[in-house]
Amino acid sequence: MGFRVVFIENKVNMKIKLDNIVIDNGERESWIPINDVNMIVVDNIQTTITGRTLCLLAQNNVGLIICNQEHLPIGYYSSYDNHSRISKFIGFQIQRNKEFYDKLWKDIVQSKLENQAQFLEKYEFSQDVINSIRAFKVEVVDGDITNREAHGAKIYFNEMMGESFSRGNDEILLNSGLDYGYTIIRSYIARLCVGYGLNSQLGIHHKNEYNRFNLVDDIMEPVRPIVDLFAYKLLKNEQFFKAHHRADLVNLLNHKILYKNKKMYLCNMLEDYVSDTAAFIAGKRSKIIFPEVNNYIGEENEV
Repeated sequence: MGFRVVFIENKVNMKIKLDNIVIDNGERESWIPINDVNMIVVDNIQTTITGRTLCLLAQNNVGLIICNQEHLPIGYYSSYDNHSRISKFIGFQIQRNKEFYDKLWKDIVQSKLENQAQFLEKYEFSQDVINSIRAFKVEVVDGDITNREAHGAKIYFNEMMGESFSRGNDEILLNSGLDYGYTIIRSYIARLCVGYGLNSQLGIHHKNEYNRFNLVDDIMEPVRPIVDLFAYKLLKNEQFFKAHHRADLVNLLNHKILYKNKKMYLCNMLEDYVSDTAAFIAGKRSKIIFPEVNNYIGEENEV
């Protein structure tokens, strides 16, 4: 599996030569071995991509995110069911009963709430709010039928950005950063789910019949506060959401984090995490190790 995330913000032509992705801007060509790449983000609507390139991207399980003229990710292209045992894993997903998924969702929500509390601690927000979120964590029951996740999210974002903050307000700069960062991580996890034979439509808690990525949205919940941590640091003193901010958010996949007592890239951590989730659903692991905000390290030059 590749290790590079390619961010394209200028008009280029993408093609394949000798198993290399060739990025041609009209003046020079950049060659990147396709085996080195795990995701490409195209943030220029004048970029052209050959059909052969799309075929090779799918064959090598390289994800492709397309952004619109407002620089917002609006499309994701990936390989289709390229795992040799896809039907077997779908069987595991279908055979698991509601009790199994309700217990797993409880673990996911508790992990997310703990990471939200850790985020607020890092920036020295109100201890009362931190205590409340941790109290919600203790109160979570199987299936989170009392909706502790939503209660925690409300006071979490209000503490971070003020009582008037709304996640649905596109005019708030941080929302743009969060949405962009979430989409990058969501797309990356979707690619991993395909690679490990999981059907991303069969969710743990999310059950929207129109959502192709129900399972992805479930799996990424504990990771969201890690995106929050970086996006908040990146944008808290900024007035505009610029190209270099978008590139920085894409590069979050190349930041370091401690996971299972090992220092690794965030993209590698996500692969381990999705692999563990697949093995847990298949009955080959007894538990899932969730990533923690406190274990986020940062960029390589910060380590």
